[in-house]
Amino acid sequence: MSEWSSPVKKPGMTIKPGPGNIIFTISKSAQDKMRQKQQEIENIRNEKRRSQQQLWDKVQGADFGAYSLPANFLDCFDWDSDSENGGLGMGPMSHPEQGLLEALKWLNNKDWEQKEKGLLSVRCLASWHPEVLFSRLHDVSIAVTREVNNLRSKVSRHAIRTLADLCKALRRNMDQEVEEISRVLLHKIGDSNDFIRDESDKSLGVMVEYVSPSKVLAALIAGGISHRNSSVRKCAAKYLLAVVEQLAVDRLLSGPRESTDTFLRTLVKLVQDGQQDTRFYGRRMFSLVMTHPKFQQQMERLIPSHDLRELIATVKQKEANDIVSDVPSAKSQRPVQKSSTVVSARPQDTPDADPRLNQPPVVDSEPQESPAPRRQLVRAAEVTEQLKELTKLLTAKEYQSKMDGVKLLTEHCRNNIKFVTSNITQIFDAFNPRMQDANKKVNQFALESAATMIPSLKDSLHHVLVPMVTVITDNLNSKHAGIYTAAVRVLDTLISSIDNLWLLQPLAGRVRFLSGRALNDVTDRLSGLVGAVYPRKPQAVERHVLPVLWYFLSNITGNGVLPGRNGNFKDVVTRLTRSLSRVMGPSLEEYAGGQSQYAVKMLADILGTK
Repeated sequence: MSEWSSPVKKPGMTIKPGPGNIIFTISKSAQDKMRQKQQEIENIRNEKRRSQQQLWDKVQGADFGAYSLPANFLDCFDWDSDSENGGLGMGPMSHPEQGLLEALKWLNNKDWEQKEKGLLSVRCLASWHPEVLFSRLHDVSIAVTREVNNLRSKVSRHAIRTLADLCKALRRNMDQEVEEISRVLLHKIGDSNDFIRDESDKSLGVMVEYVSPSKVLAALIAGGISHRNSSVRKCAAKYLLAVVEQLAVDRLLSGPRESTDTFLRTLVKLVQDGQQDTRFYGRRMFSLVMTHPKFQQQMERLIPSHDLRELIATVKQKEANDIVSDVPSAKSQRPVQKSSTVVSARPQDTPDADPRLNQPPVVDSEPQESPAPRRQLVRAAEVTEQLKELTKLLTAKEYQSKMDGVKLLTEHCRNNIKFVTSNITQIFDAFNPRMQDANKKVNQFALESAATMIPSLKDSLHHVLVPMVTVITDNLNSKHAGIYTAAVRVLDTLISSIDNLWLLQPLAGRVRFLSGRALNDVTDRLSGLVGAVYPRKPQAVERHVLPVLWYFLSNITGNGVLPGRNGNFKDVVTRLTRSLSRVMGPSLEEYAGGQSQYAVKMLADILGTK
């Protein structure tokens, strides 16, 4: 042994000093450092072993002993891959009943990785053992639906896909769960994450395809049609159209009266929505059902016959210009407006256009030497660019871009009013959804800006009044004080700025679709409009406001409650009745002769003419 070597000490062995042994003396601090370093190395090794074990547990479920998974599962453990079995490259479980219990246990765990294991198990059960889920289907559905709102986007996406797998595998057994599922998925359509939105849209499509259409119909109406977010309403309308196409029209109009009335009110609401694609879907549904023999009779219970005729005429006119497509757009749905400021053709589309000019052609009888056509072309191009820029901002996804769009529109109303009035329909198709934006700051700012724009636009607003009033009045039930105050201001500015005759029909038409504070506010303002309009246009009041009065008097209880509507309406109904009585005199009671005895009695009670 070399004099510089030291023997290896084995357990239980002592090394005695000798000529071949060199004894090292190590200080206490150095020994402590060595022990600390060894401990750190050991900790790293233990952590690595734990990570490997966790990965193996995910694959094999070895720590629970409940699964028997195929060897190729590790290669397919990718949540973003799609396969015939719901995106999971895994086989059946050896003990599915135990797997169900473990899945619920994992889903209730606070750790997100455990939740992922639970979602994985549910998808496996849905693919291979759907019959096992029946015993705890409600519990499973609630647990999975809860994870759709998980703050970790990966878990949220997996939960959304799991709901789709459940609907696909269990079909009509999911009928009892579809209302809550559709509510949560529709809410996610308004999410800022593109992947979450796309997955929610796909899962809703699966739900519509496999679950009972009648259940989906009710769920979509309840969860999406009155949503503040225009994207949610659009999505709900799209899938509602798919359901209506599945169901026979006779079935839609021959069900219980309450459900039929709700469906028909929904159609009217969609046709008048502030978002153009939503209106497109609404018109398609309206067209499908309006040819049925029972349609007119059923609809006249809800809206006056003259309003129904106008609505049918509007739908038919728009339908002639609609281009049916899976994803309608403003360009495909609307005829190009004949305007001096917006030209529809492009030079490459027109044989006679000058190919040297990348501008829309203008037909003019002046000689080519005249500079007037060139100036018109330049002006049209400028207006087209301005319109494109404004629409892009108003329809952007980013909060700040939408705010900038509203500011730009306000500036145009101050400095370039002709541009706005000449293109008011297209501009307000983009602006109206901002007055109902999911972002409360954008919503309030758009409403406040609308109040400042109305006096400048008052002579042109009749073109966009119905969807505008619809959006404004929907805000009257907002719990946000700033939004409610701004909506009231916009409504009062409309009344003070434009011909009140224009407002009778839009406001009277909203009564059937509102409740609570919004219904009180609208009815109160109708009472004021009666006195202003009746002296010069009595027929308009009789046509639009009297049906509202008969609706109230036929349904309101003695203590001022309307069945199915939140709030007390005794005071506003009394004001409306007395306002009509002041301008109509005894003829009001004559008109009441054709109403129910209950309505006649309520009228007499309010007027004190018993």
